[in-house]
Amino acid sequence: MQVLACQIGNEESAVCGLPFRLTVTGILFAALVLISSASISGFLEGVKERETLDEVSKLTAAAEQLSIRGEGSEFIVEINVPQGASVVFGALQGKEGNWPEDADNYGITIKGKSKFYPAFASFSNPELNGPVSLGPGRHRLLLSTKIDQGPGRLFVLISDTGAG
Repeated sequence: MQVLACQIGNEESAVCGLPFRLTVTGILFAALVLISSASISGFLEGVKERETLDEVSKLTAAAEQLSIRGEGSEFIVEINVPQGASVVFGALQGKEGNWPEDADNYGITIKGKSKFYPAFASFSNPELNGPVSLGPGRHRLLLSTKIDQGPGRLFVLISDTGAG
């Protein structure tokens, strides 16, 4: 008696369904790669934002201390704004004309997305007539305080003295 372990026939339905299965698998794989890349991109932007905020906090903490001390105080601080980021002190991004009303704000911009934060100090450029913007790279900044005689408001003047 002879027993066949497997009977092979001419069933071709699996062969006909193979292109469909490969197409569905390819689409699912592409969707998975797209979702993963979006998640990684968002994560990297969050890391860059945190890194930028850490650098900016050095300046804002020093500015708040100078504000407490009053007019005539000075301090030098070095910050490194990461590539792809920029910072504005004393205004909201795109509304620099609202200085000095917005002088107690600062904002960071990363890949065209801006976030704004309040500060306990009011910021100005050395001429005491507008906000200060910093691009990516190392900055050695002289912070000094001066009272604007018009409104009597104390400002922290930010002077970029060159790369740190």
